[in-house]
Amino acid sequence: MTPHGTTQPRPGWGALRAVLLDHNVPASVRGILISQSHECWTAAEAGLAEVQDDNLSVYADSKRAALITFDREFSQRRRENPIGHHIWLSCPEHKASLVLLEHLAKILEPLHRGHVTIRVTEDGVTPWSRPV
Repeated sequence: MTPHGTTQPRPGWGALRAVLLDHNVPASVRGILISQSHECWTAAEAGLAEVQDDNLSVYADSKRAALITFDREFSQRRRENPIGHHIWLSCPEHKASLVLLEHLAKILEPLHRGHVTIRVTEDGVTPWSRPV
């Protein structure tokens, strides 16, 4: 899967086309997304292994991709100043793929918003957004 491969928005994802995984996201999350027919790639595959977090947000937004991360500080910055579509996995890393799969439908719902940060926990999904 490449960041340039998708030409059509994903069903249920609004205008989004794919998912970019931050450096700290385990391979099991990618496996879940691919098993659900979502295109995804890592920051390293995009040549962004050493870039600052904010540049990941800008890159993901330019590719119409949602960005998934475990980074709490990064996610709190995006909550205060949303850039694109940011998904914060706020759960134990070893449970991430199961939590993502369990809540995927609820995660997809707010992705039609212009700029949104979505917190995903074992208990559910909380979106914050700002109008476009």
